[in-house]
Amino acid sequence: MSLPLAASLAALAAILTNRILAVGVGLWLQVPAFLLLGILLFIDIIQIPLYYRIYEHGSSLLDGVPFIKKWMNRDWSTSALGKRAKPLGGIGVMIVAALPTFGGGMWSATFLAYGLGLRRRAGYAWMILGSVLSYFTLYWILDTLIRTLRFFMR
Repeated sequence: MSLPLAASLAALAAILTNRILAVGVGLWLQVPAFLLLGILLFIDIIQIPLYYRIYEHGSSLLDGVPFIKKWMNRDWSTSALGKRAKPLGGIGVMIVAALPTFGGGMWSATFLAYGLGLRRRAGYAWMILGSVLSYFTLYWILDTLIRTLRFFMR
Protein backbone atom coordinates (compact mmCIF):
# COMPACT_ATOMS: atom_id res chain seq x y z
CA MET A 1 0.00 0.00 0.00
CA SER A 2 1.26 3.47 -0.81
CA LEU A 3 2.34 5.79 1.98
CA PRO A 4 -0.16 8.59 1.15
CA LEU A 5 -3.04 6.11 1.19
CA ALA A 6 -1.89 4.54 4.46
CA ALA A 7 -1.48 7.96 6.09
CA SER A 8 -4.92 9.01 4.80
CA LEU A 9 -6.52 5.89 6.29
CA ALA A 10 -4.89 6.60 9.66
CA ALA A 11 -6.15 10.20 9.51
CA LEU A 12 -9.63 9.01 8.60
CA ALA A 13 -9.55 6.59 11.54
CA ALA A 14 -8.60 9.50 13.81
CA ILE A 15 -11.50 11.61 12.58
CA LEU A 16 -14.13 8.88 12.63
CA THR A 17 -13.07 6.76 15.60
CA ASN A 18 -10.57 7.22 18.42
CA ARG A 19 -6.86 7.56 19.04
CA ILE A 20 -6.25 3.91 19.79
CA LEU A 21 -7.61 2.76 16.45
CA ALA A 22 -5.94 5.60 14.55
CA VAL A 23 -2.50 4.79 15.94
CA GLY A 24 -3.12 1.07 15.43
CA VAL A 25 -4.13 1.56 11.79
CA GLY A 26 -1.08 3.73 11.15
CA LEU A 27 1.26 1.21 12.74
CA TRP A 28 -0.33 -1.75 10.98
CA LEU A 29 0.00 0.04 7.63
CA GLN A 30 3.61 0.95 8.51
CA VAL A 31 3.27 4.72 8.37
CA PRO A 32 6.56 6.23 9.66
CA ALA A 33 6.35 7.47 13.25
CA PHE A 34 7.06 11.16 12.54
CA LEU A 35 4.41 11.28 9.80
CA LEU A 36 1.78 9.34 11.74
CA LEU A 37 2.19 11.29 14.97
CA GLY A 38 2.44 14.59 13.08
CA ILE A 39 -0.83 13.98 11.24
CA LEU A 40 -2.66 12.83 14.35
CA LEU A 41 -1.41 15.76 16.44
CA PHE A 42 -2.38 18.18 13.67
CA ILE A 43 -5.91 16.76 13.62
CA ASP A 44 -6.18 17.21 17.39
CA ILE A 45 -4.78 20.75 17.31
CA ILE A 46 -7.17 21.99 14.61
CA GLN A 47 -10.11 20.72 16.67
CA ILE A 48 -9.39 23.01 19.63
CA PRO A 49 -10.44 26.38 18.10
CA LEU A 50 -13.46 24.74 16.49
CA TYR A 51 -14.67 23.40 19.84
CA TYR A 52 -13.98 26.71 21.60
CA ARG A 53 -16.07 28.45 18.94
CA ILE A 54 -18.91 25.99 19.47
CA TYR A 55 -18.86 26.58 23.22
CA GLU A 56 -18.65 30.36 22.88
CA HIS A 57 -21.25 30.84 20.15
CA GLY A 58 -23.26 27.63 20.21
CA SER A 59 -25.70 28.87 22.82
CA SER A 60 -26.78 31.75 20.56
CA LEU A 61 -27.90 29.15 18.03
CA LEU A 62 -30.07 27.58 20.71
CA ASP A 63 -32.13 30.65 21.66
CA GLY A 64 -35.31 28.81 20.77
CA VAL A 65 -34.52 25.92 23.13
CA PRO A 66 -34.32 27.49 26.60
CA PHE A 67 -33.42 24.38 28.63
CA ILE A 68 -30.40 23.62 26.41
CA LYS A 69 -29.27 27.26 26.50
CA LYS A 70 -29.54 27.25 30.30
CA TRP A 71 -27.52 24.01 30.42
CA MET A 72 -24.81 25.42 28.11
CA ASN A 73 -24.50 28.67 30.08
CA ARG A 74 -24.39 27.18 33.57
CA ASP A 75 -21.34 27.48 35.79
CA TRP A 76 -19.55 24.20 35.10
CA SER A 77 -17.01 24.77 37.85
CA THR A 78 -19.75 23.75 40.31
CA SER A 79 -20.42 20.40 38.58
CA ALA A 80 -18.98 17.13 39.92
CA LEU A 81 -16.28 17.08 37.21
CA GLY A 82 -15.58 20.77 37.73
CA LYS A 83 -15.16 20.34 41.49
CA ARG A 84 -12.63 17.56 40.95
CA ALA A 85 -10.81 19.21 38.06
CA LYS A 86 -10.72 22.83 39.26
CA PRO A 87 -8.04 22.21 41.92
CA LEU A 88 -5.95 20.47 39.26
CA GLY A 89 -6.41 23.35 36.81
CA GLY A 90 -4.45 22.82 33.63
CA ILE A 91 -3.20 19.40 34.70
CA GLY A 92 -6.81 18.21 34.88
CA VAL A 93 -7.41 19.50 31.36
CA MET A 94 -4.22 17.75 30.21
CA ILE A 95 -5.35 14.46 31.77
CA VAL A 96 -8.75 14.65 30.11
CA ALA A 97 -7.11 15.52 26.76
CA ALA A 98 -4.77 12.53 27.11
CA LEU A 99 -7.53 9.99 27.73
CA PRO A 100 -7.83 7.83 24.60
CA THR A 101 -11.22 6.47 25.62
CA PHE A 102 -14.78 7.67 25.26
CA GLY A 103 -15.21 10.77 27.40
CA GLY A 104 -11.62 11.90 26.92
CA GLY A 105 -9.95 13.75 24.11
CA MET A 106 -10.11 17.24 22.72
CA TRP A 107 -13.88 17.76 22.85
CA SER A 108 -14.05 16.99 26.57
CA ALA A 109 -10.81 18.82 27.40
CA THR A 110 -11.96 21.96 25.58
CA PHE A 111 -15.30 21.74 27.37
CA LEU A 112 -13.49 21.45 30.71
CA ALA A 113 -11.05 24.29 29.96
CA TYR A 114 -13.88 26.54 28.81
CA GLY A 115 -16.07 25.62 31.76
CA LEU A 116 -13.29 26.22 34.26
CA GLY A 117 -12.46 29.57 32.71
CA LEU A 118 -8.85 28.77 31.84
CA ARG A 119 -7.16 31.36 29.68
CA ARG A 120 -7.29 30.22 26.09
CA ARG A 121 -3.52 30.04 25.54
CA ALA A 122 -3.05 28.02 28.71
CA GLY A 123 -5.91 25.73 27.69
CA TYR A 124 -4.36 25.18 24.25
CA ALA A 125 -0.98 24.38 25.79
CA TRP A 126 -2.39 21.91 28.32
CA MET A 127 -4.53 20.18 25.68
CA ILE A 128 -1.68 19.89 23.18
CA LEU A 129 0.60 18.52 25.89
CA GLY A 130 -2.05 15.94 26.83
CA SER A 131 -2.46 14.96 23.19
CA VAL A 132 1.30 14.58 22.70
CA LEU A 133 1.66 12.43 25.82
CA SER A 134 -1.31 10.30 24.79
CA TYR A 135 -0.06 9.67 21.26
CA PHE A 136 3.49 8.88 22.32
CA THR A 137 2.26 6.46 24.99
CA LEU A 138 -0.19 4.79 22.60
CA TYR A 139 2.48 4.58 19.91
CA TRP A 140 4.92 2.90 22.28
CA ILE A 141 2.37 0.37 23.57
CA LEU A 142 0.71 -0.43 20.23
CA ASP A 143 4.02 -0.61 18.38
CA THR A 144 5.17 -3.28 20.81
CA LEU A 145 1.92 -5.23 20.41
CA ILE A 146 1.87 -5.04 16.62
CA ARG A 147 5.53 -6.03 16.31
CA THR A 148 4.86 -9.01 18.57
CA LEU A 149 1.80 -9.97 16.54
CA ARG A 150 3.71 -9.72 13.28
CA PHE A 151 6.53 -11.83 14.73
CA PHE A 152 4.16 -14.63 15.60
CA MET A 153 2.28 -14.38 12.30
CA ARG A 154 5.44 -15.22 10.34
